[in-house]
Amino acid sequence: MPSFICRIGSASGEIVEQEIIGIDAASVQKQLEERGYTIFSVKPVKPWASYLSIFSPKRKKIKMSDFITFNQEFAALVNAGLPILTALELLLQRKRSPLFQKMLEDVRDDVKTGASLSQAFANRGDYFPKLYPATLASGERTGEIVKVIQRYLFYMQTVQTIKKKVTSAMIYPAILLTMSVGLVTLLMTVIVPRFATLFLGAGAKLPMITRFVLSVSFVFQKGWPIMALLLIASPILVKFANSTPKGRLFLTKWRMKIPVFGTNILRYNIAQSSRTLGTLVSGGIPLVQALDIVADAMSNEVFKVELKKIKNKVLEGESLWASMETSGIMTPLAVEMVQVGESTGALSDMLEQISSFYDQELSTSVERFMALLEPLILVFMAFIIAIIVLSVYMPLFSMYNLVSG
Repeated sequence: MPSFICRIGSASGEIVEQEIIGIDAASVQKQLEERGYTIFSVKPVKPWASYLSIFSPKRKKIKMSDFITFNQEFAALVNAGLPILTALELLLQRKRSPLFQKMLEDVRDDVKTGASLSQAFANRGDYFPKLYPATLASGERTGEIVKVIQRYLFYMQTVQTIKKKVTSAMIYPAILLTMSVGLVTLLMTVIVPRFATLFLGAGAKLPMITRFVLSVSFVFQKGWPIMALLLIASPILVKFANSTPKGRLFLTKWRMKIPVFGTNILRYNIAQSSRTLGTLVSGGIPLVQALDIVADAMSNEVFKVELKKIKNKVLEGESLWASMETSGIMTPLAVEMVQVGESTGALSDMLEQISSFYDQELSTSVERFMALLEPLILVFMAFIIAIIVLSVYMPLFSMYNLVSG
């Protein structure tokens, strides 16, 4: 879908420009009007501008740790009986990052002019998680804003814990793999070429294994410009592909087909989508609206597209579990649990159980894979080094035998 540069005004009077993807200018304008913005202009992005945008620096984001701390403090103040505006004023007195401080000041100004807290945060665009304003809106509707913030905090802390666990499990194998690649590069570009000069000068017939290693070494020495170009071009091509919905969908489908990795990507996204949907449904948000919010909040393009389709089927009257079953993004176990949740009226509880189950499955799978990966890397490197050592010593033994004979 094409992108549009929109010049809009928020409830606080701030005029900003945002890039929004939509079917056409009219649909984008309607979308912005529903969010409460004043629209000044909606212009399509020129193709060359969208291509150049992939080289522009990323917009600064608010640190999740700062955002979680703010919500903990805000919930405590509101729970103590302070009005929302007073709580915001008090929290603005604390030192925060300049970006976060500016966003909170804008939120405070919007609330002062009569906007709801959820609308004030929604007016900040992509600076805050898309799930957050919807969560606040459900609390405002039921009058239990503290409870929904606490539920949201539990959700965010769970997500952060899973991410940290996966990241920490990958640190040591990544270091080991990097050192291994560095060692092989050193051997092929420095050590082996010195022996190659000796062997070629002696004019001895070289074993096949030596000829193979010398050929690989030659590629390392002479082909480094091509390898460097590939290393530089690969992330640029990936970023370029990620700049379009079709490109993101293609890359996501490709990643999900990789053995082991694809299964874990599926588990992670089932857990994330189920937890997000459960949080919204338990907060009183209608299922169709909740599915729309979950789809927009997903970073996985396959889940984003399929959840939109599921929303449309539910809107047409189909049950959630049947829509999920035909989509193919949910496992049979997840579909069965959703079916039970719908039939018993405990959908949010079942969705939470699904997310907890797949969080545990993901954690166990990553730990097992990393435990297996470390010895595999060591064995593989030992094999590579053994080949290099043999390729060097076998001609030396042959030359020694010729001289001694």
